Amino acid sequence: MDLVALCIFTRKAGIDDLEALYKIELECFGREAFAKSLFAYFLTSSDFVNLVAEVGEEIAGFVIGSVQHHNSRATGHVLSLDVSGGYRRKGIGLALLCELEKILAEDGVEACFLEARADNAAALRLYQKQGFKVVETLEDYYGRGVHGLRLRKDLRHR
Repeated sequence: MDLVALCIFTRKAGIDDLEALYKIELECFGREAFAKSLFAYFLTSSDFVNLVAEVGEEIAGFVIGSVQHHNSRATGHVLSLDVSGGYRRKGIGLALLCELEKILAEDGVEACFLEARADNAAALRLYQKQGFKVVETLEDYYGRGVHGLRLRKDLRHR
């Protein structure tokens, strides 16, 4: 059965979610994962939008975003979007991304950026399906010979 047919509940994440989120981050990114101390900062700072998706009482995935201000314009940045292995390709990443975009747009954000590994076909499909466009190649962004792509989406025309 597709999990989208079940109840996916998104809510704001807090410091009590640190262990569960960090476990998913390690599962998704291994040695490229953000440090646990950085996650604690994300979860306790008002500069970040932190959301989790729950299926039942289990955290299935999360997204962390931020808002930056440049020349009186607000832009959003997706720092991490992770979905636990057993819940991938079930609409959870999409649900989290849509909820984050909605919050950012309501806060006056005009455009949202994110970075993804150039070889992460599943993530790139999700982002491009959601309207993100590649705007820059980032040579060696994830380490020597591991390139990234910067993507952008206009949130003014949601």
